Amino acid sequence: MPVPADTLARCPLFASLDRRHLARLAEACRERAYAAGATLFREGDPAEGFFIVTAGAVRVFKIAPDGRERTLHVIYPPHAFAEVAVFDDRGYPAFASAVSSARAVMVPRAPFLAMLDEQPGAARQLIQSLSHWMHRLLDQLEAEAFLNARARVATWLLREVERQAGGGGAGVVRLAQSRKDLALQLGVAPETLSRIQTELEERGTIRAGRRHIEVLDRDGLRDAILGQRDG
Repeated sequence: MPVPADTLARCPLFASLDRRHLARLAEACRERAYAAGATLFREGDPAEGFFIVTAGAVRVFKIAPDGRERTLHVIYPPHAFAEVAVFDDRGYPAFASAVSSARAVMVPRAPFLAMLDEQPGAARQLIQSLSHWMHRLLDQLEAEAFLNARARVATWLLREVERQAGGGGAGVVRLAQSRKDLALQLGVAPETLSRIQTELEERGTIRAGRRHIEVLDRDGLRDAILGQRDG
């Protein structure tokens, strides 16, 4: 379906774009609904454009030769993803699928690149967006290389509660993916994630629900990262 300019305006990538260019680009975009598990693109598919999540959540992942899936990112509204794919002819660098029922806008490659030529401010926003995802991926790789499983889980919870709930104090982390997918994202076994979650609950650091985790003690998570509670 056609996309209102206001839908694009909510995406940080287009924060500096004036209304005239925003409306012109929106005319070329289309929004689609995706059922849970539906594929948005596969690794190597020709990159016709990039996407903005407008509802639900989308998981970006790689598949190893042995068939194991590895989650790279989970994207929530109103953020964009797969922008890097529009700049070369190698296709999408990973797979993407809807975590639950979701909606996403596809921003076509040609009109987007034409807009960048006219709007330097949008190019700066794009660089910031790409930098954000690069740092997220580097943080993930660093955690896998240098942190034990408990510290990895605590790092993810602390980052997510700050992103989703802001500020200090208690906050709720909503889970777009299953516990199994979260374990894959963090590079731990599902049973290890379950054990760590139980440990953190027993210490009063978190309270886990079916589709959310309430963080009760952020300092407790920081202690887990630093390895100060080994008992």
